[in-house]
Amino acid sequence: MIYLPNYAISLRCVGQVLESRSIEIFELVTTKGDEFRVEYSDPDPPYTRLRRLLLSPESITILDREGEARRRQTKSEFRFDSLSQMLRAVGKYIDSKQAELRRLNSLSGVGDIELEYQTRAGEVRLETLDADRIREFAVDMYKRRSQISNPINVIARRI
Repeated sequence: MIYLPNYAISLRCVGQVLESRSIEIFELVTTKGDEFRVEYSDPDPPYTRLRRLLLSPESITILDREGEARRRQTKSEFRFDSLSQMLRAVGKYIDSKQAELRRLNSLSGVGDIELEYQTRAGEVRLETLDADRIREFAVDMYKRRSQISNPINVIARRI
């Protein structure tokens, strides 16, 4: 199993890297070495080469710290349909199942995501999450986080 803080954080970092390179269609596979291997077609014309990106747990940790610093400095528009937020929501979905991600495919750019994961019981499952469902996960995460950051809600036990 991958030994990262959690899939929500890790996949958000992967999404940020892909967004910075204007990549929307890709396949992500977890390797035995606890790394993410991302394959995508060359985003530059003539679009003929297949490219690979390998992200280790250490590089994910660094990307997470850099992203956190950027988010603190810049108050940009929050978009639930951005690739990084959609992958974060998918990661939270996998975390909630306490599963191990094996493969993730972006089927249509920022849209449907096909997942292959292994449950704790060892069962391999394949699911397709449509973009609307993923956005719902992202909105729910945002709402829950805003409730937690409001101390009145914590004191009044409104969580």
